[in-house]
Amino acid sequence: MSLQVKDIKKSFGKGQSETPVLKGIHFEVNEGEFVILNGASGSGKTTLLTILGGLLSQSSGEILYNDKPLFDGEQKASELRLNEIGFIFQSSHLVPYLKVKAQLTTIGKEAGMSKKEADNRAETLLKQIGLEHRLNVFPHMLSGGEKQRVAIMRALMNNPKIILADEPTASLDAERATDVIEMVKDQIQSKKMIGIMITHDKRLFEYADKVIELDDGVITNA
Repeated sequence: MSLQVKDIKKSFGKGQSETPVLKGIHFEVNEGEFVILNGASGSGKTTLLTILGGLLSQSSGEILYNDKPLFDGEQKASELRLNEIGFIFQSSHLVPYLKVKAQLTTIGKEAGMSKKEADNRAETLLKQIGLEHRLNVFPHMLSGGEKQRVAIMRALMNNPKIILADEPTASLDAERATDVIEMVKDQIQSKKMIGIMITHDKRLFEYADKVIELDDGVITNA
């Protein structure tokens, strides 16, 4: 299985005000691989990741998953994000009125897990990330780093096929960031997922199977 990105282009605006952001992006990620996107601010990384997650449409080009369009109209992008794609944003975006464990179990139950299955998986993931003592607290009682760790586990809750992450360790200290990325990479390899992450932290590059450098909307190290 693989994710193929073929000649993705994206522009904003029209006519004389049209601004090209992505100018023909090509790459492929196979199952079990963890890829890092790197580049200066404005290079197109977040736009590309947002397109891969179905939150934004490309102007042209195609994204293939197992040789079929990832978003082909047969399945809504929202359903794919629930069942196939785990998205980790730079901010945690936790639901303020749900306790930590419920942040995960709600996702699991929406995707068809039984209450017992969802409870067990949520507790296992939160224990892996060192938050088993925070299961029953609300987000406002967590530190910024704790919130982000919950968000990362929430993205893994349904064993997605594709993990997309935008600077997921920005709010974590160096040791915790390394622990989190090691765990995420282990999940990607063992569950044969496809992982794509934006980060500027070069200390994390060693965990990637491939680092893709973007500059002004093009890949510079292909």
